[in-house]
Amino acid sequence: MRDNHEGMPEILGTYERDGMYFGVVRLHTASDSAAFEFGVEKAGYLAIKRILECRPFASMPGVRHSFYFTGNYTREKLGREPVKIGIRVEAGTNGKNFYFDCPTTLANNLRWFIEMQDLREADALRRVAG
Repeated sequence: MRDNHEGMPEILGTYERDGMYFGVVRLHTASDSAAFEFGVEKAGYLAIKRILECRPFASMPGVRHSFYFTGNYTREKLGREPVKIGIRVEAGTNGKNFYFDCPTTLANNLRWFIEMQDLREADALRRVAG
């Protein structure tokens, strides 16, 4: 298991707009970096919220936490929801991998981002400041 977030999509946020739900990830390639908005179902929105609310380290207030999808996921029961996805949480000099429940659709979306070799593959998605 990696002890840094290199090559992992960073989960930046999630929100509801006009009755639809979205997640935001930042991707880095050797030559570029960008943040993208992607659609999620309500269960995916709630899963991202749980991830972003995680504060596993005893840190001072105001210390920024970062969340990265490791590319790992598992299913406790074949064909059943939810799946568990690996998330690397970093705050200051602390970093550790955790597993969070999420719907398969969110895990698949995050896997697509981690497998991306060129940011142009996401041209159909909305780029956002991030």
